[in-house]
Amino acid sequence: MWVIVMPFYDYDGRDRAGRRQQGRLEARTEAEALQVLKFMGLGRDSLKSQKLLSLDFKLPPQLQKFLDRRGVGDKDLITFTKQLSVLIDAGVSVVKALELLEEQAENPVMKRALNDVRVKVERGQDLADAMEALPSVFNDLYCSLIRAGTASGQLDVILKRLGSYIEKNAKLKRQFYGAMFYPTIIILLAVGLTAFMLLVVVPMLATTFVDSGKELPGLTLFVIEASNFLRSYFLLIIISLGAAQYFLRRWIATPQGQLTWDGMLLRIPLIGPLIIKICVARFASTTSTLVASGIGITDVLQTASKVLGNRVLEAMILRVREAVIQGKGMGNPLSKERLMPPMVSSMVSIGEASGRLDAMLQKVSDFYEDEIDVAMAAVLKAVEPVLFVVIGGIVGVILVAMYLPVFQMASTVD
Repeated sequence: MWVIVMPFYDYDGRDRAGRRQQGRLEARTEAEALQVLKFMGLGRDSLKSQKLLSLDFKLPPQLQKFLDRRGVGDKDLITFTKQLSVLIDAGVSVVKALELLEEQAENPVMKRALNDVRVKVERGQDLADAMEALPSVFNDLYCSLIRAGTASGQLDVILKRLGSYIEKNAKLKRQFYGAMFYPTIIILLAVGLTAFMLLVVVPMLATTFVDSGKELPGLTLFVIEASNFLRSYFLLIIISLGAAQYFLRRWIATPQGQLTWDGMLLRIPLIGPLIIKICVARFASTTSTLVASGIGITDVLQTASKVLGNRVLEAMILRVREAVIQGKGMGNPLSKERLMPPMVSSMVSIGEASGRLDAMLQKVSDFYEDEIDVAMAAVLKAVEPVLFVVIGGIVGVILVAMYLPVFQMASTVD
């Protein structure tokens, strides 16, 4: 294990268009940092701090491989896309821009990916083709837009649009996970509290009741038996749950399993409508971005279907694509799909008729982003009291079962 001293520089200023740019960049010298700022359209006075030294440890290969599995997150991709857009807009060549961003990348997976892309571009390969070889970092949508931007000579504009799209998509994911976080925590607390009472509290009280020699109420006996069962087979239950989760994941990984599972999710009250709203917002945003970038509508629908994250809805978009290939347009086929809200098909029809499909789809995306906030609030409002009632019911039954013998003993003494 050895240490490399790596200098970083903070910057804060405004570019030629007046937009504020803040961040931290890695450079070997202050002169190199100032050169990067110049490429970004920032002046010397934007460099706000002195050199910051950080220690970069070279980890053992196996540990480094484990840490690298975290992959490239939305934040890394958003930062790269926006910075590449700024550099291309400032007239920096693609190779030089990739080199600069590779040096700044903190994520080791992203750093290696940019190195691979840069080497291929230097050898004459198209940027989109080089990125296409790394699907775990740059998906089909990303590569399609890069190819469209390169072909049209508007790579900086496309990158800016792409950065906004990824940011919006990341917000949708955060919204969904945020909605699921609170109920999940409550359920885990309920399971933990129930297990604690059955494994620790009930056995302590049960010993006292059994030693008294008195006949116990049926509810008390039931809770004691449940406690004994859990204590006797606790390890087996844990193993069984782990095995069930493993085989469930394996089943969901199959095409038919994924289709069945996604269909079940859509039928869950409150959760199903929320998933549909998220997928519609994602579909509208993706399609709007692709159409505005000049990509053909059949390719747009093919790519958009893959970003929905639900096989049932993906199959729906592919059916619409088949109808478009037959010359039927998008609006009418969408209106025949049961899961697609009528407003979406109406807006698409208007967009097709007016030649402003991308603008109409962007309005749909904005509308459903607001709808998602409302839907999540409704889910939390409905789920919260149900969870508390269930938790209170379980704990209440256990407490009543344990206190019933005490009440019986007290009445006998009287």
